[in-house]
Amino acid sequence: MRDPRISVTAHVNLRYGSILDFHESQSLNISRTGMFIATNTPGPVGSMVEFEFSLVDGLSLLKGKGEVVRVTRTPVTGMGVRFRELDEDSRKCIERIVGINEEEGRASHVSLDFGTPRPVDARPAPSAPVRVAHALQGATRVQPGLSVAGHDLQLRLTPLTVGYFTNNPLINIRLGGFVVPIDEEVSLGASFDVTIVDNDGMSLYGGKGKVVAKDGKRVGVRLSDASKVVLTRLQAEVAKLSPGGR
Repeated sequence: MRDPRISVTAHVNLRYGSILDFHESQSLNISRTGMFIATNTPGPVGSMVEFEFSLVDGLSLLKGKGEVVRVTRTPVTGMGVRFRELDEDSRKCIERIVGINEEEGRASHVSLDFGTPRPVDARPAPSAPVRVAHALQGATRVQPGLSVAGHDLQLRLTPLTVGYFTNNPLINIRLGGFVVPIDEEVSLGASFDVTIVDNDGMSLYGGKGKVVAKDGKRVGVRLSDASKVVLTRLQAEVAKLSPGGR
């Protein structure tokens, strides 16, 4: 028997300038069973909330419905929400965030133990976004090996440039992307012709890359047409040059 439905009493709609903004502010607040939402007006325990986290260009990152199971005032005012309905893309986003945080030993400063989750349906929730801004981290210096001219972006993998591929949990080479500093003005959705070579100058990738995150002169680029074989090779080369790599 399914649990009885509880009336929706609150809506949480937050919009971010980039995927990395979302990660910096929310990734440590998410577990596989629920999430903590910082708010000065948490809903009462037992109520339902509809939530959506999206980018300013309308791309939805995480949406669904959840039940308020805990309200806190310290160390942060907010509410713990157990997931009740999620669409498939949201499930994948949560699994990716949690998996990366586990690998990197990152943990939330509030409890994310929501107990045994109730049945979760694959349905989306509506949105009425409000913007929240946070600084984009990483990729602060142009290193030798990075060249950007118009729509051409060339990267040589070196111990100095490898951080472009590893420093950002939601845009890194494991997920087919990287973050670089660019002096030129670049818009979200812009496309680059990307060339990546190893430290010896051997080609690793040649194809398109799309700007999926932006903050000032830092941009996150997702490789658009890299095959699984190419990504696996890129990941291996990056691992060799990363701290602790072989």
